[in-house]
Amino acid sequence: MRTILFDFDGTVADTLPLIFTAFRSTFQHYLQEHYTDEQIVALFGPTETEILKNKLPDHEHDAALTYFFDVYTGEHQRVQNPDGIVRMLEAFQTAGIKMGIVTGKGRKSADISLSAWGLEKYFDVVITGDEVTQPKPHPEGILAALQQLGTTPEEAIFVGDSDADVVAGRAAGLRTVGVDWLLVSQKAGSFDPAPDFLFTDVQDFTKWVLAHI
Repeated sequence: MRTILFDFDGTVADTLPLIFTAFRSTFQHYLQEHYTDEQIVALFGPTETEILKNKLPDHEHDAALTYFFDVYTGEHQRVQNPDGIVRMLEAFQTAGIKMGIVTGKGRKSADISLSAWGLEKYFDVVITGDEVTQPKPHPEGILAALQQLGTTPEEAIFVGDSDADVVAGRAAGLRTVGVDWLLVSQKAGSFDPAPDFLFTDVQDFTKWVLAHI
């Protein structure tokens, strides 16, 4: 195992609560509608920008995007990413494992989170929803990341918290790891299809990876 590709939200970044707050606040402000976490998750697939453009009138797009990103950025000052995630990434980097991100997030929101929590230094490649024509569960982003890293599917695993992550990883020819180690994740450990491996503890996953390199 030379390479680990990760989903971002709910996998290596505890950003789902921040995303929910930003979307909920934006929809309340511009549509006067309340969205639950489940309703927001159901919108996932396109980038945040595309989601907002799909939900809001054309004349409010620019203002709503500014509002959304202001809320999202501000939430990072209030919340820190779990220490266990950082220790995992440090251990993998020290072991010489190449790491990448394949996320449905747009480039702007991904950069906000990577920068605010100091995560950029761990990843050799970051593929966002803006860099693909077909988001997960299509394997396009994973295949692009492998190509940039010069890694074959046989040498890599894909790690994520959603069904789309498992489907995309498998379609790209990678072994898949489902994770449910953050308080808020998309699947709460209930995957369909089932991943090749399932972990609910970051430390257990770290030990497993280091034993298989």
